[in-house]
Amino acid sequence: MSRPNSDRTQRPAGEKFGSVFAWFGAVRRKAVKAYFASLLAVALATFLRILMNPALDDHHPFTLYFAAVVFASWYGGFGPGILTIVLSYFAADWFFIKPRYEINWPRENLDEFLALMAFLFSGLAIAISTSLMRRALRTSQRKQKELEHEVAVRQKAEKSLHEAQVQLRQHAALLEERVTERTRYLRETILSLEGVCYHLAHDLRAPLRAMDGSTSLLLNECSSGLDETGRGHAEKIVQAAERMDLLIDGLMEYGRLGHEYYPIEPIQAKITLKRALSQLNQDSQDSLVTLGTSWPEVLGNVALLELVFFHLLNNALKFIRPRVVPRIRVWIEDRSPCARVWVEDNGIGLPMDYADKAFGIFQRLHPTEQYPGTGMGLAIVAKAVSRMKGRVGVESNLHDGSRFWFELPLAPNNISMPASMEPQLENKRLVPA
Repeated sequence: MSRPNSDRTQRPAGEKFGSVFAWFGAVRRKAVKAYFASLLAVALATFLRILMNPALDDHHPFTLYFAAVVFASWYGGFGPGILTIVLSYFAADWFFIKPRYEINWPRENLDEFLALMAFLFSGLAIAISTSLMRRALRTSQRKQKELEHEVAVRQKAEKSLHEAQVQLRQHAALLEERVTERTRYLRETILSLEGVCYHLAHDLRAPLRAMDGSTSLLLNECSSGLDETGRGHAEKIVQAAERMDLLIDGLMEYGRLGHEYYPIEPIQAKITLKRALSQLNQDSQDSLVTLGTSWPEVLGNVALLELVFFHLLNNALKFIRPRVVPRIRVWIEDRSPCARVWVEDNGIGLPMDYADKAFGIFQRLHPTEQYPGTGMGLAIVAKAVSRMKGRVGVESNLHDGSRFWFELPLAPNNISMPASMEPQLENKRLVPA
């Protein structure tokens, strides 16, 4: 069981030793070639000097060996250069310095000693300088290869970047084309929806008005021929037609909020609120609306904000318990960089688990017979606030009134205003329009 584990641990070590041996083998072969080249250089210099011997005799015995030292140092480095110097001395002394064909140590002849020293020092200088030049050349070649590799990598990266930019431009053009096409399709869809709304306003309303008118004539002119049950059915038809007409109005108003252009600009919320109050009809002169005194400018649209106030106030007046005088409070609260507008009433309220559904289309909590309406008011409020880049919500308890709120961005010159809360209120009677 332990033998396979030992094999696994020994294999990487064997591979490492193999790579080390291969490296030493390569270095050894290269060194052998270098020293063998130095031997050939000395042999060639000796052969050429022998050929030139009739002309030179025993003069200039070391001249050609300088070339051999340069070659050996350049090809093999400092070690082969030193070997070439030693071999050149012995070859020159053996073949070209008298007495020939024996080793002559310079003991008494000063000229020979100086010539030997000059050759040794000159050869050593040549070997050192040539080796240094060789090393510098190889270093420059290596750096040049690295530079060429870096240039190639950069060129490849630039080519890839150029291709990516081309593809990006192509994708951008394709995306722009798709956006243009879908924008055109959206415009066509909006025009189609506007056409549908037009047909709703005319083609559907015509039969409804015919039903309403015919039934009203039936009740007014032929009521004597109808019993109480028949008159009840006719009145239900009139009520259903009127409710259908109100539903169509609500749908058309909701649809316009989705596609019409509403510019956003600084507006005075209090002026818009008073304009919405003037549109409401209330029979009771005792109805009271309490307004806050500090009203900063907000970013919104006058038409949309007026629509929001109208529906919130209308609901506050509509959803009230019998024999209870409506009391409404409207004020603004600083929540920089937004302003929160509160509309509080003393109506019937709604359970908080219904709060998320209250702003949906056709959402009703109470029967139509008790509290008439279409269920579109709060949906229109949410849509209008959304178009003004705001939020809307409600805090309420059943049978304990409601506190509707919506937030709009503050105008830039009012972002650092002091908070305006419920204190400092002014009271106003709700006068019928």
